[in-house]
Amino acid sequence: MSNRKKALQWGAFFVAWFLLVPSFAQARGDLCTMPAGAKPVTSQRVTDGDTLRLQDGRRLRLIGVNAPELGRDGKPSEPYAQAAKRRLQALADGRKLHLVTGSEATDRYGRTLGYLFDEHGANLEAQLLAEGLGYAVAIPPNLALVACHAAAEDQARSARLGLWRSQSITPASALRSGGFHLLRGKVSAINHAGSTLWIDLEGPVILRLSMADRRHFPVLPDASWVGAELELRGWLLDRQSWSGMRPGYRRFMLNVRHPLQLRRL
Repeated sequence: MSNRKKALQWGAFFVAWFLLVPSFAQARGDLCTMPAGAKPVTSQRVTDGDTLRLQDGRRLRLIGVNAPELGRDGKPSEPYAQAAKRRLQALADGRKLHLVTGSEATDRYGRTLGYLFDEHGANLEAQLLAEGLGYAVAIPPNLALVACHAAAEDQARSARLGLWRSQSITPASALRSGGFHLLRGKVSAINHAGSTLWIDLEGPVILRLSMADRRHFPVLPDASWVGAELELRGWLLDRQSWSGMRPGYRRFMLNVRHPLQLRRL
């Protein structure tokens, strides 16, 4: 298959991905249906815009949404962090809720990973995203509602709601810290090394795509992508403190595990 044909297929995929449904109203019915096996739960306390403590003692991290961070240790809260927490409190406190745990049921911090639904079957993560109070994220294998969440975020972004009202996308060349970022960068090189695809950006960022996740991608980036500009999202690792980091290596690395994390502009 030619590089041009691959590029066209890739571009068509993202058009289809971000326009999965004409409106989130339709997405609620078609894509956000509560899966079977939901269990009734009660919220004890909302910690932040994407985390709760349940009455049964479990800490719950919502799947599919990453809310802005609350300020800690003297650092200020990120924009809309308090608004996201208040909105989740309104959606969860004193309400009849139903929980569906993810295919991967816990994270490395011991928190339960799950989807929350209200008494009418509406997905709480999608409601936060549709109001611009978080970013849609996709982390395999917990992908059951990724299309729903992408459509919800797209609605908020199109209407410039919440954090999309004045959201600026960080240029990769201006990145100064790790953590979750929405950024933009131009591809400078693409290389294969064993079972890993490495995508260098202009600036201090490199993308890592493991062949173990290739099944989630319709096609993989190739040499035709060099010079293309990408929009990216996810948690960037700051490798500056890593022992054995070689001179000339890019400081920040983003593990790309799902197409929702990168979009060719």
